[in-house]
Amino acid sequence: MSKLFWPLKILWRGWFFACCFITLMPLFPFFVYFVRHERHFKKAMFLKRIWARMILFLVGVWTTVEVEDKLENGPYIIVPNHVSFVDIVQSYVAFPGYFHYMGKVQLGNWWFFNIFFYKMNILIDRTNLRASYNSYQRAADDLKKGITIAVYPEAIIPDNPPEMLPFKNSPFKIAIEAQVPVVPVTFVNGWNVLPAKPHVWRGGRPGSTFIKIHKPIPSKGMTSKDVVELRDAAQEVIRQELKRHGHNG
Repeated sequence: MSKLFWPLKILWRGWFFACCFITLMPLFPFFVYFVRHERHFKKAMFLKRIWARMILFLVGVWTTVEVEDKLENGPYIIVPNHVSFVDIVQSYVAFPGYFHYMGKVQLGNWWFFNIFFYKMNILIDRTNLRASYNSYQRAADDLKKGITIAVYPEAIIPDNPPEMLPFKNSPFKIAIEAQVPVVPVTFVNGWNVLPAKPHVWRGGRPGSTFIKIHKPIPSKGMTSKDVVELRDAAQEVIRQELKRHGHNG
């Protein structure tokens, strides 16, 4: 039966990425204007949330978000696991408040979509020490301004989600240096909707997804010696949530 629906799954996958592009086009001039000046960044965020909802509606993906504890005013470091390309779209529906993304430098090569990394979001080039330092300094400056930072600590989507890769230290180091809490987020089953490499041949399908926003883990009073402890605590929270849904994290 799955082979019978395989062509439809491939077509749906193409439709997902087509929707991302088609819905961006009428909004693109507004984004170009908004991301040029910091005073308009929040307008760009508002438009991103509308754009994300348009995409999810058109492809037939609906998301349930459970918040363990209402987040007070930030800033925070949001650290989700990464299971699918749909995570990024859903984050603008699920994550509360205003935030900036930190993403790998390769995102700067995506035509049209890279406009969000000109000034608003932050690119990380881990192969270049100077560029990497500048990225983390920018993140620290944003936190001082009260802006929450969202970063996938696995850096890439694992080959077999929801099994997680080891988390990188850097987001937790930033949190400790800024003395801001870390908010773990569990993307439970987006990989079923839109598989990433090496499972792209599975195509994709409409359906429901579940996201759990966990209570913040404080970093106040921690030092550089506690980075690994904070990192492991955040990953364990996500791992336990995945187990609760029958997955091995």
